[in-house]
Amino acid sequence: MKTFFKAAVLIMCLFLFTEGYSLTGEDALRNFQGRMNNIGTMSGQISWVYTSGTMYTGSFKYMAPGRIYVKFSTPSGRVLVTNGKKLWVYDSQSNICGVQDLGRGGSGGIAGLVEGYLPLLSAQGSGGYTIKLKSNERQYNEITLVLDGSYMLKKAVMQSRGGGEGLSISLSNVRTGENMTVGTFDFNVPSNAQLVKNPLDVK
Repeated sequence: MKTFFKAAVLIMCLFLFTEGYSLTGEDALRNFQGRMNNIGTMSGQISWVYTSGTMYTGSFKYMAPGRIYVKFSTPSGRVLVTNGKKLWVYDSQSNICGVQDLGRGGSGGIAGLVEGYLPLLSAQGSGGYTIKLKSNERQYNEITLVLDGSYMLKKAVMQSRGGGEGLSISLSNVRTGENMTVGTFDFNVPSNAQLVKNPLDVK
């Protein structure tokens, strides 16, 4: 479950952005951040695949700032929910619910995720943009962002240093501006579920 929580935090990072504008590598990244920052609500399909081949797929809802709900089809019976302060991962098959407190600094959003990376614009055109982020010091030494023509995220590929496991996250069928309620992002843990608090804090 700890590995799954780490991936969940990475997914959260993709939805938490800052601002920007233009077309060097740095400027393209700022355009991307500004585009995402201006989205109030968003929904669609999400999938992430590890280099080992393990895959997760499902539908997601997002509401600014930092609220995410993912209902998984693979594996079925699992949900990931955050209201920006707490992160819940519930598996109905095992009846286990992990709850992670995000109030102690969290992930820092996209600014924290890409801090220390050198952004390079490797491709651009009417069909979209590809930005490569490189660092010799971070866990993921290379992150590739694939964007559409409006700077909407389509895919993020993270390559790990030292032969560690990498990760690819894709969004599809994305819709923005839908009506959503804040209560959707507060998960009610089943009374008979086994609760595991702050699994990311376990060493």
